[in-house]
Amino acid sequence: MFLLDDGAIVHSASDLTAAATCEYAVLRVLDAKLGRAEPVEAAADAMLARAAVLGGAHEQRVLQQLRDEHGPWDPAAGTGVVEIERPAGRLARDRFALEAAHQETLSALRDGADVIYQAGFFDGRFTGWADFLVRDREAEVGTDAPYYSVYDAKLARHAKIPALLQLAAYGDHLRADGVRVAPDVHLILGDRTVTSHRLDDLVPVYREREDRLLSIFATHVADDAPVAWGDARFRACGRCDVCSPEIERTRDVLLVAGLRSTQRARLHDDGIRTIDELAVSAGSVAGIGAATLTSLRAQARLQVLQSPAGASGLAPDDAPATAPSTGAALPTAPPRVEFELFAPDVVGTLPLPDPGDIFFDFEGDPLWAEPDSTVWGLEYLFGVVEAPGTPGAVPVFRPFWAHDRIQEKQALVDFLDYVRARLAAHPDLHIYHYAPYEKSALQRLAGRHGVGEAEVDDLLRRGVLVDLYATVRASLRTGQRSYSIKKLEPLYMDTARDEGGVTTAGDSIVEYADACALRDAGDLVGWEKRLEQIAVYNEYDCVSTLRLRDWLLARAAEQGVTPHAPAPPDDSVDGVVDPAADGDPLVDELLAFADNRTIGAPGA
Repeated sequence: MFLLDDGAIVHSASDLTAAATCEYAVLRVLDAKLGRAEPVEAAADAMLARAAVLGGAHEQRVLQQLRDEHGPWDPAAGTGVVEIERPAGRLARDRFALEAAHQETLSALRDGADVIYQAGFFDGRFTGWADFLVRDREAEVGTDAPYYSVYDAKLARHAKIPALLQLAAYGDHLRADGVRVAPDVHLILGDRTVTSHRLDDLVPVYREREDRLLSIFATHVADDAPVAWGDARFRACGRCDVCSPEIERTRDVLLVAGLRSTQRARLHDDGIRTIDELAVSAGSVAGIGAATLTSLRAQARLQVLQSPAGASGLAPDDAPATAPSTGAALPTAPPRVEFELFAPDVVGTLPLPDPGDIFFDFEGDPLWAEPDSTVWGLEYLFGVVEAPGTPGAVPVFRPFWAHDRIQEKQALVDFLDYVRARLAAHPDLHIYHYAPYEKSALQRLAGRHGVGEAEVDDLLRRGVLVDLYATVRASLRTGQRSYSIKKLEPLYMDTARDEGGVTTAGDSIVEYADACALRDAGDLVGWEKRLEQIAVYNEYDCVSTLRLRDWLLARAAEQGVTPHAPAPPDDSVDGVVDPAADGDPLVDELLAFADNRTIGAPGA
């Protein structure tokens, strides 16, 4: 979305998707462009920037293939690839420059070009740039005019609504310009597969969303004032970077960990709007079950106790840190976190601690791929910490590295060999991890490389892998707004993470990509230094998992509960693995960003 030099509002297909997610955020952006409010600043994110670069590279590969197939544009022959130059700088918001690009596109269509790259659309209120319009000669049989199919290159693994809306917008505008459009529009996905979709099925959805967007624009502009938080005319998601400060300012019930937007609406209908009101509320709420409501109230009470109204901040998020291997003292103690172990019996179902227990964490890049390969993702580090043999001893950290597909297979083989040997010495050991990624990644790797499939399946069926996240969510409440392991660490870690280093999975991925760039440039010292930083982060995660297990057992023991049963087998394992399913929400976030890498720019 942007304003023309004459003040007219111009939107793109990306704005339709953004408005479907959060109308309040879209109107805040519009307010900044209208001069009614300060711009909404998005924090820089190196991981998302990398995803955008990879998305652009995917588009360029497709373009080169079309150039190789059809050659450059030859006006005399009327064949080849026409490449439309997008207006830049001030011209990107200039009505005449946009109209000129649109006319250049229509001219290329009339001339019968084989392919038009970055085809420009502009009707005074909508603008867009289609990746590829490809002449469909088969559809032209028996006709006297060219037919064109709309193609967009998307890094995603599956067709998604934002991409389909873009295709529908371009197809609809082509028809409005009198261009013959093939019945199907197409996505060229990151694995080079092509999905096809009926244009007539998509256009009604596109038009409905565009009508809604234009309606809220008109309503808001007529107000002649910035959009107000809580304006019932406009939907707010309550989760995005634009909504979050308002949620905190008003102490909205969405501050409660695990509370859903649908539950928020039902609480609001009952007059419960803040976390403080929920914490002291009583009685039933229509549409929310009694057990769920009891749990939400208990969670709210803990968060209010930890961060009462008027306190600065609503939860202690990140603490000063050092790496676990340094042993350096913290400048200040980790922040206090309120908690209650409400179901100690759940902790009692954990396996009895065994000297052979190991604590496991993957580091992987979901966007990594070898040249000319359609297989995505590399698990570049299998990190393991062994339970210390004596109290107070430093846990042993064992990394299994992989820097290409061959090494990934070998790392899997070596890891399974290590587990097999350790099981021979400690038959009752368990492998602890936090959240389901490790299980799904092991299954995916075994299927990808055709090694260890029966062994991985056996480990899962026998309950050797233990997900502590499931235990935490079924037994523990804290005053934190998140149950990520990082937010639990003040409960049991003596040292906090080094905020100047690698602290998140996204940081690890970017650090690894930077390390590979240094290696490829011949800087082996820089390469090794970056790998060391990733290893420190991974080691901390593994040690954190160990400390969490011990802390949970100690708190349960204080209530007279000790482990008394082995972990139940994982009945969800059926031996059938979807190689594209990795259980990691980061993947969808990155791919969505890469697919919409020009959101907020002219013609996005």
